[in-house]
Amino acid sequence: MKRIWIFILLLGVLSSCNDFLDVTSDTELVEEDLYSDITGVRMAVNGVYKSLSSTDLYGKNLTWGFASAIGHNYQTSSTTYLPTSLYYAAQFDWENAETVTEQIWSKAYNTIAACNDIIQHVEGKDTTFFELGSIEKDMILGEMYGVRAMLHFDIYRLFAPAPVTNYAGTTIPYVTTYPDHQPVHKTAEEVETLIIEDMERAKALLTKVDTVFCVSWCKSTSARLRHSNSWSSAPPNDFFSYRGHRMNYWGATALLARMYLYLGDQDNAYKNAWICYRFHQRNWFKWTSASYLGLITDKDYVYPKKPDEIFMAFSNNNNYDNWESTIGTSNYAFRMKNMTELFKGDEDDYRLVGYYNRYGYQRYLTWIRPAGTSYTATSTAENQGPYLPIISFPEMYHILIECMINKNQITEAVGLLNTIRQKRGAKTTIPETIAADQLKERLVTDIIRETLTMGQTFYMFKRLNRDIFNGEENIKMSSEKWTIPLPQSETDYQF
Repeated sequence: MKRIWIFILLLGVLSSCNDFLDVTSDTELVEEDLYSDITGVRMAVNGVYKSLSSTDLYGKNLTWGFASAIGHNYQTSSTTYLPTSLYYAAQFDWENAETVTEQIWSKAYNTIAACNDIIQHVEGKDTTFFELGSIEKDMILGEMYGVRAMLHFDIYRLFAPAPVTNYAGTTIPYVTTYPDHQPVHKTAEEVETLIIEDMERAKALLTKVDTVFCVSWCKSTSARLRHSNSWSSAPPNDFFSYRGHRMNYWGATALLARMYLYLGDQDNAYKNAWICYRFHQRNWFKWTSASYLGLITDKDYVYPKKPDEIFMAFSNNNNYDNWESTIGTSNYAFRMKNMTELFKGDEDDYRLVGYYNRYGYQRYLTWIRPAGTSYTATSTAENQGPYLPIISFPEMYHILIECMINKNQITEAVGLLNTIRQKRGAKTTIPETIAADQLKERLVTDIIRETLTMGQTFYMFKRLNRDIFNGEENIKMSSEKWTIPLPQSETDYQF
């Protein structure tokens, strides 16, 4: 019997995202036909990215929606400020938030299944099948292994205890075959090992692809990320262009730094963060100019997604529509929380003056449609509006700083943190004489500022096993709050 899940996946996403991901408009392909030529393989790969960009995953839930709500970036005192399901999530009332957690779980494992099917078909094909031979084969495999690792990692961060607790029991399934009708739930150690193995494999496969074959267009933001003035010399078509919108060498390396830090392996976290830092130092990835962060009064000039800093971003043309439909007509929905306390002493920080409350209603600028009618506002909406930033180089600074503090390299750590603060407009300099524990607090504050509405704040607090910032009195956390119960669909299957 022919398996037709690919048809279902593609039918659901081809109509809603980006033209540059479309290889063909034919969605009536069963699996055997899909993998019979390179166009079908590319179509399957593009389907994975469209799934990643959906609202169930990084188009909402794992960025500005669910993940930011449980990190308490937003006011959470009532359903006036958040949609009902996100309000319950922010209270860590997982039973009443299960609609959202089920969306995340189901979509993630559905997308993982797509990755596995692609991997199995591509690994079995000779390099002559691919238009660009081994380069294209390595690129596809590297991307799919990397996406598989990334999705398992984010599911693990939500649905399993943090490694800092030394939990050794059974956690989530790590699915590596297609189809797998009865995936086995693995121990924490097994899942962590498989995550790292997959992402290390992705990094290795993508090294030559991005630093040799695609090097001429990977060096430029205008070629890495798609916008109206994009150029790319990528042969033979857009499938090889816009590497910043796909799992790429820098995305894989940066995610490895994030993963290793979460898992408690600071040596490898530092090593991978340093690789990314060195590319930044060579101007492959650049700090956003103060002129586009809030130095000027005209908010139309602010770069909401800071594209020059991005290692990897997915894309959804409906971002503004999705944000606005979630807010509805409320003037209070998604208002920011604790901003006065968070930026106390640094009221000149661009992450406050440039991004907060620029259109009223005490919201954050990152996901808001520009309201102006100038060319700049139109250009920002068209070009940056679709971006879904997944990981950027300032996070590498934070990882290096944390590792340096733990190695008692205080001078070096202070230097890097002062660089971030200066680039973000903070005028106060942190002295090198600061105590290590005080420097860690300054680092935590900076991480929160940098990750507002990006979906990463909760994971930092969980990794550190510390109460969540809530102004003067932090939210007291517990194991029940940190770890989301498995969705009913999964527990019903288990028992």
